[in-house]
Amino acid sequence: MLGTFVLAVFAVTYREILLIEQFSQIGRTPLSAVLEGFYSTSLMMTWFGPLVGIALSFDSVIKERKSASLNVLLTHPVFRDTIILGKMLGAVLLLLVVMLVSSGISLGTIILLLGAKVSAMELSRITVWFILTFLYTLVFLGIGLVCSIYVREVTDSLIYNIVIWLTLSIMFSWILTFLSYSLEPVVSAGGLDITGSLSALSPMHHYAELSTGKTGLGWGAGGGSYGGDSIDGILDIRFTLAQWLRDFWTNLVVLSISPLILLIAAYLKFLREDISA
Repeated sequence: MLGTFVLAVFAVTYREILLIEQFSQIGRTPLSAVLEGFYSTSLMMTWFGPLVGIALSFDSVIKERKSASLNVLLTHPVFRDTIILGKMLGAVLLLLVVMLVSSGISLGTIILLLGAKVSAMELSRITVWFILTFLYTLVFLGIGLVCSIYVREVTDSLIYNIVIWLTLSIMFSWILTFLSYSLEPVVSAGGLDITGSLSALSPMHHYAELSTGKTGLGWGAGGGSYGGDSIDGILDIRFTLAQWLRDFWTNLVVLSISPLILLIAAYLKFLREDISA
């Protein structure tokens, strides 16, 4: 899975490099070729990063409950909180390795093919971008872990996680568009921003605004354009980090708190769960 994910990141980065070179030939040189390449990487992370988190967690508790290995483990001097914390730590560290490798491949591809040098400013932006990407994928790892504790069958847990991924990431923009047209009479009558309120439910929305300045990166997404007056996310060097933080601090808070809440919920549920097969 890591090899497939890294290959996909490399392909998208290579495609972005070709586009940068084509635009450069007609005089449209980006302010930072290194950071420009990460816009397409953000799209790849939005679509397929959650699958990595899901794959690492959707069956982490179910498979051991079904095999009764948890019962055997608890016959030893091991506490429940040690078990769940160990599972969380292992999954989080492995997710961190996957994100580091894929991000490193993207950065290395840009440097080698474009021959660009990375400045300290660009490296700081990439570091913040990596943290945002890790938090985004960590949300889906938490969702997978919660499903693994609540659901009794591996197939059911996988299906639920895939549906959540499709709903909150891939199809979320289409769902919002459908709801906006369906609820148009209510919105026009009450003056409610239904679309904006529902957007806050998706981690993809918060990650998209933080990384690219767009309201979404799923299918049919829109809102925002590169090079406009608004900030195009953390990769836009026309604005300072302070200006970026001022505009997107609410998105950052939500993206930071969401995985923490999910991991705490999984931890508390596991402590109270009947883990017998």
